[in-house]
Amino acid sequence: MRPPAVTVEQGVAVPLPDGTVLRADVWRPAAGERVPAILMRTPYLRHTHAFSAFLDPLDAAARGYATVIQDVRGRGDSEGAFEPFVGEAQDGADTIAWLAQQPWCNGRVVMAGHSYIGATQWLAATRAGDALAAIAPVVSSADQGEGWSLRNGVREHGFLATWVATGLASPDDLWLDDPTRAYREAPGLAEIAPWSAPWWDDATPASYWDARSAAPARAEISVPALQVGGWYDGFVTGTLRTYAAGAHPGDRLIVGPWGHDHWLPHIVGTHDLGWAGNAPLFGLAGRILDFYDAALAGHEPRLAPVTAYVLGARRWVELAAWPPPGAVESALPLAAGGSFVVDPADLPPALGGRGLRMTVPDPGFGPRDQRPLAARDDVLALPLRDSAGPLTLAGPVTARLAVGADGGVTRDWVVTLCVERADGELFNVCEGIARAPVEADVVEVSLGDVCVFVEKEERLVALVAGGATPRWPAPAVPGTQHVRADGSALSVTLAPADL
Repeated sequence: MRPPAVTVEQGVAVPLPDGTVLRADVWRPAAGERVPAILMRTPYLRHTHAFSAFLDPLDAAARGYATVIQDVRGRGDSEGAFEPFVGEAQDGADTIAWLAQQPWCNGRVVMAGHSYIGATQWLAATRAGDALAAIAPVVSSADQGEGWSLRNGVREHGFLATWVATGLASPDDLWLDDPTRAYREAPGLAEIAPWSAPWWDDATPASYWDARSAAPARAEISVPALQVGGWYDGFVTGTLRTYAAGAHPGDRLIVGPWGHDHWLPHIVGTHDLGWAGNAPLFGLAGRILDFYDAALAGHEPRLAPVTAYVLGARRWVELAAWPPPGAVESALPLAAGGSFVVDPADLPPALGGRGLRMTVPDPGFGPRDQRPLAARDDVLALPLRDSAGPLTLAGPVTARLAVGADGGVTRDWVVTLCVERADGELFNVCEGIARAPVEADVVEVSLGDVCVFVEKEERLVALVAGGATPRWPAPAVPGTQHVRADGSALSVTLAPADL
């Protein structure tokens, strides 16, 4: 099919009420008809975000949409001072109002984009007027605190440090030659990004992140949202929590096998998770355009309320809700316990999972064989009773551990849930951390949600450690930690047999 004729305008000035001028590129059908606009607002230079697995301006033009990609305040060619998340709600709302008045726009706007660009959608939706018809955040969340910058209250150190060092600081100050320096010198990042100082202070209150998030106002957002997440994305817990907090009948959720990526391939970490999970093959961009069409027409989308990819089974399922109707909670006891010594100078490495590190050789996400971790003296590999397949886990996982410890004031408990395959590989599916007083005798660790099929010859194994570097901050002092089998279990959500 011949591509549509498209008019592209670069560096279009978008004046805001406070006098600041933001810059945007506009892709619109050349025929000149008035059309709805798809708005993306990015801190990462607008010309790098025109094409992705979830948006192609040429395809959008063929479907009757203009695409507008804007540098946020203080980034790229836009005027003003940049501070992450601050001002994005009002700037987004003002940009939407400006777009609705353009002669080529029919007065309706939808929003698109992933990661931070997804957060700008949520924030704009808290203040935008009737011109905003729908949003479609990809691998993102409405909460920039828990599930983004924090995991169960513990700082996502590796992510935040490399994000500031290679992406958010002023371009002239980025630590691009040695991003791993950020792990070791994170507080020094406040010199090149002064607004980041609270990010490295464990005493920063939750209210700091609430003021920079749309999550407190989620229930009041009146436009439908199609949220797209990935089972190996660091923000997936926030994605699911944001979906659960919504009330619009047009809200939809898609969760694929993906990590934190804008092409969303089926190769994640070191594994091929199945061609069916490839976002372009799945037709993600077209599904998002279908969602916009329905929202603009005032109809409920044809998408199922929830579409989820089943890891292991390599297939998609359409569901009425998440967790799936008929799913039941089940406690799987630990088959063994044990002890380990924690050395802050020699912690277990964070090996894949839902972590994220920016502009380094290992981005920190995805499935990876966990046997190198299980072989360490400071990691316990604990099989779960009654966990042999076939079974499907679809919903939240929580570890409740009977523990003991010494050394310092608090200890960290890192738990990774793995499927032990027939060949012995430990295939990681989710993980979490809890920081507890050293005298605690019971610790609860939320591992987030999963959707995974366990084959007949497979079983579940929990890895327990006292840290994971460089993902989370190292403990202050050495210590010894114990897990007792008696009283310890993982609570999982078992899907109905016909899932």
